[in-house]
Amino acid sequence: MTDLRDTVREKLADRALQEALARSLGIVRDKREGALAELASFGDAVDAASRVRYQAVQRLRELLPQLESRLVGEGTHVLWARDAAEACRKVVDIARQRSVLRCVMSKSMVAEEIGLDAALKAAGTAVIQSDLGERVVQLAHQRPSHITAPCLHLSAAEVGRILHERSGIELSTDPEKLSRSVAKALRPVFFDAQMAVSGINMAVAETGHLVLVENEGNCRMGYTLAPVHVAVMGLEKVVASLQDAGTLLSVLARSAMGQRATCYVSLLPPRPFPGQERYLVIVDNGRTDAFGAGPMRDCLRCIRCGACLNACPVYERVGGHAYGWTYPGPIGIVLAPFLGPSEVRGEISNLCSLCGACTEACPVGIPLDRLIVLARGLSHPYRPADAVRKERRFLKWFGAAMGGRLRYRLSHLGHRLAGAWFPERTRQLEASLGWSGTRAAPRPAAELFRKRFRKRRELPSELGERDQGGRRDA
Repeated sequence: MTDLRDTVREKLADRALQEALARSLGIVRDKREGALAELASFGDAVDAASRVRYQAVQRLRELLPQLESRLVGEGTHVLWARDAAEACRKVVDIARQRSVLRCVMSKSMVAEEIGLDAALKAAGTAVIQSDLGERVVQLAHQRPSHITAPCLHLSAAEVGRILHERSGIELSTDPEKLSRSVAKALRPVFFDAQMAVSGINMAVAETGHLVLVENEGNCRMGYTLAPVHVAVMGLEKVVASLQDAGTLLSVLARSAMGQRATCYVSLLPPRPFPGQERYLVIVDNGRTDAFGAGPMRDCLRCIRCGACLNACPVYERVGGHAYGWTYPGPIGIVLAPFLGPSEVRGEISNLCSLCGACTEACPVGIPLDRLIVLARGLSHPYRPADAVRKERRFLKWFGAAMGGRLRYRLSHLGHRLAGAWFPERTRQLEASLGWSGTRAAPRPAAELFRKRFRKRRELPSELGERDQGGRRDA
């Protein structure tokens, strides 16, 4: 908890970060509102998308073998990985068997989750991120800070400086000029790459199509030109039919960046292109645990649009890096008990005010606020022992004080008298209970609610006559 609090204080004190987050998220939210306003039946679309994802997750045991059979029958290799290490090992083996020295990687949250970039580099394969945002954070030696906008935490001036210093691109603060310069610099990379790695937004069990959604065309360039294409996906990304995929596409772009549709939507057929080898690596890495965790299974419905991050007031203040791992924001808190490293499982569930904005924003109806409460319960084994002891001490005291009318009245009176007679000692006691370490403890009311309510009940007839008289006068 100390590390998390120090990180949060550092982020809150970073004026450049605060300005970048407020500006970028404000633009995204405005665009999203405009895009939703154009779709009169967006509520119906959300209901339909929610049903599609709910049914797909419930049918995973049926849909995944169906997808594998369809792909293998058309010549695509399907590999299964139980965890991050196995997934990386299988992709590295593919690279080694084909003597791959240069790999182009398009944006993939699963690849980021399993550390595929570092694994390939350690095996001697140079990896170039081809997405503009991913390329910027790669050059800056940072993690992506957002699911759909990896360098959202940086200003245009910072992006221009990084690209100039690390790759020699002409210094500029014009986003369009920077985008064109990066595209021009990356073009030879696509032609030289011996292997392309991409993520998958959806895989269609019925037909075997792999659905990829992007705005820059870099993903399409990669899987089209490279002789070897490796797609990685979490096992929950399967849907039953193309119609279901279309239902999700109708809400994905609008929820993510406020677009009617992304610039490029690719439906790769199950048969690889002539002269190309294609692999689909289906990654578990804790998703089976989530599937068996009762209501927490709902986290597998996520379509990685980032809408919950854009709506979250906590994310808007601290940014994505404060969460300490691949998935930030509300969905990151919910996924952490199953997919996250142990060092973040006990901390990041506190980066939430339980305001419910994430649940309202989710286009597939995930009850994120309720799942975050459950995630907090799952985080206890990973939390610092001292923090858990303080919390339990406070709850034990609170339970005893609230355990009966007489005990509550005595506790209230004792708290009032102690605060009046021994204020400093009272604050020390409150701090030892773990309450006022980061907030001011409330002072006891001078009059109990029951007493105030009893007084209020004795006045209704008089108030009613007064109200009626007032209405008559009006």
